[in-house]
Amino acid sequence: MNNDFFTTTDGTKIFITNRQPAGAPKAVVLVVHGYGEHCGRYKHVIQALVEAGYAAYALDHEGHGQSDGLRAFIKDFDRPVTHMKEYLDRIKPQHPGKPVFVLGHSMGALISLAFTLRYQSEIAGLLISGAPVNADANVSPLMIQLGYVLNRIVPTLPLMPSTGNDVLSTDPQVVIDFNNDPLNYKANMRVGLGVALNETAKKVRGQLANLTLPLLVMHGAEDQLVNPSGSQLTYERASSKDKTLKLYPGMRHEIMNEREKATVLREIIAWLDSHV
Repeated sequence: MNNDFFTTTDGTKIFITNRQPAGAPKAVVLVVHGYGEHCGRYKHVIQALVEAGYAAYALDHEGHGQSDGLRAFIKDFDRPVTHMKEYLDRIKPQHPGKPVFVLGHSMGALISLAFTLRYQSEIAGLLISGAPVNADANVSPLMIQLGYVLNRIVPTLPLMPSTGNDVLSTDPQVVIDFNNDPLNYKANMRVGLGVALNETAKKVRGQLANLTLPLLVMHGAEDQLVNPSGSQLTYERASSKDKTLKLYPGMRHEIMNEREKATVLREIIAWLDSHV
């Protein structure tokens, strides 16, 4: 892994990493992590991509992993979208003429959707897993209303309680590893991030018909953290002629960390191979 940092135009120091295949890459894949975690949890995904001949890149969002910012706080999702664009602008000259794909999970999938809706012409395809497009589906209306009120006063307040990390995967070792990783955030979700996530989900829902690029939508059918209805909605509303929805029976939120993750990764790579 080649690790580094870059400073964005807004002055945020962002941790970045990449790994290259032995020969010329088929394409570039940018891996976009989810809420409260970091790109280091995707080493096995990056390894699978590289072994399949792809140049794999990843970054830690602001407030996550080794990047700058208050832990697990993003005031406005325009910021990580802009950081993604600046990172891709650094990557593309290293791979002239190569197609670029974005693979996002959970909050990272929502950020990737917002990114794609803004910069669709710059990538060849989008792959998303566990996207919280219906972000408010698992939250009580009272909690949402309270969040909007408190966001005007104490946006960094940790408010929304965790559902427990056992919802991530049916593999208990994944849960143990998550809890033992000091780079993961395990406290209550901050008010401002929850509001920003909800607002971004609303905007994305309203613009899904503008998606026209090749699209792979994935979700664990037993996901109790993020309602699969958002992935179903994304698939139905996207105008892409080339779109696929995969709901994985028996799998929870982190399909790339499930017991059957090898199957998921094989299908991701098969989809990429068919679009290069």
